[in-house]
Amino acid sequence: MKTDLYTKFVLTVIALALSAIALQNTIPSAFAQANRQPVKVIICDPISYEVSCASTWNGALKVGQF
Repeated sequence: MKTDLYTKFVLTVIALALSAIALQNTIPSAFAQANRQPVKVIICDPISYEVSCASTWNGALKVGQF
Protein backbone atom coordinates (compact mmCIF):
# COMPACT_ATOMS: atom_id res chain seq x y z
CA MET A 1 0.00 0.00 0.00
CA LYS A 2 2.80 2.45 0.80
CA THR A 3 4.41 1.75 -2.57
CA ASP A 4 1.14 2.49 -4.34
CA LEU A 5 0.78 5.85 -2.55
CA TYR A 6 4.41 6.72 -3.27
CA THR A 7 4.02 5.84 -6.96
CA LYS A 8 0.90 7.97 -7.29
CA PHE A 9 2.65 10.89 -5.62
CA VAL A 10 5.73 10.65 -7.88
CA LEU A 11 3.62 10.33 -11.03
CA THR A 12 1.54 13.35 -9.97
CA VAL A 13 4.68 15.45 -9.47
CA ILE A 14 5.99 14.37 -12.87
CA ALA A 15 2.66 15.18 -14.52
CA LEU A 16 2.59 18.66 -12.94
CA ALA A 17 6.17 19.35 -14.00
CA LEU A 18 5.47 18.27 -17.57
CA SER A 19 2.34 20.43 -17.65
CA ALA A 20 4.32 23.43 -16.43
CA ILE A 21 6.97 22.86 -19.12
CA ALA A 22 4.29 22.52 -21.82
CA LEU A 23 2.50 25.72 -20.78
CA GLN A 24 5.68 27.74 -20.27
CA ASN A 25 5.78 29.28 -23.77
CA THR A 26 2.03 29.67 -24.29
CA ILE A 27 1.72 32.78 -22.10
CA PRO A 28 3.29 35.80 -23.86
CA SER A 29 5.55 38.18 -21.99
CA ALA A 30 4.06 41.56 -21.19
CA PHE A 31 6.11 44.74 -21.52
CA ALA A 32 4.99 48.19 -20.49
CA GLN A 33 6.65 49.73 -23.54
CA ALA A 34 7.48 47.91 -26.72
CA ASN A 35 10.45 50.09 -27.72
CA ARG A 36 12.28 49.79 -24.34
CA GLN A 37 13.69 53.29 -24.74
CA PRO A 38 13.63 55.91 -21.97
CA VAL A 39 10.60 58.20 -22.14
CA LYS A 40 11.29 61.93 -22.13
CA VAL A 41 9.02 63.75 -19.71
CA ILE A 42 8.30 67.48 -19.84
CA ILE A 43 6.89 69.08 -16.69
CA CYS A 44 4.93 72.26 -17.46
CA ASP A 45 2.45 74.48 -15.69
CA PRO A 46 -0.46 75.04 -18.09
CA ILE A 47 -2.51 77.06 -15.59
CA SER A 48 -0.21 80.07 -15.30
CA TYR A 49 -0.43 83.00 -17.72
CA GLU A 50 2.87 82.16 -19.32
CA VAL A 51 3.76 78.55 -19.88
CA SER A 52 6.67 77.62 -17.68
CA CYS A 53 8.37 74.27 -17.95
CA ALA A 54 10.95 72.61 -15.75
CA SER A 55 14.49 72.23 -17.04
CA THR A 56 17.75 70.70 -15.91
CA TRP A 57 20.90 72.53 -14.92
CA ASN A 58 24.10 70.67 -14.05
CA GLY A 59 22.12 67.45 -13.66
CA ALA A 60 19.62 68.98 -11.22
CA LEU A 61 15.96 69.68 -11.83
CA LYS A 62 15.27 73.42 -12.04
CA VAL A 63 11.53 74.02 -11.72
CA GLY A 64 11.22 77.76 -11.43
CA GLN A 65 12.71 80.91 -10.01
CA PHE A 66 11.09 82.15 -6.79
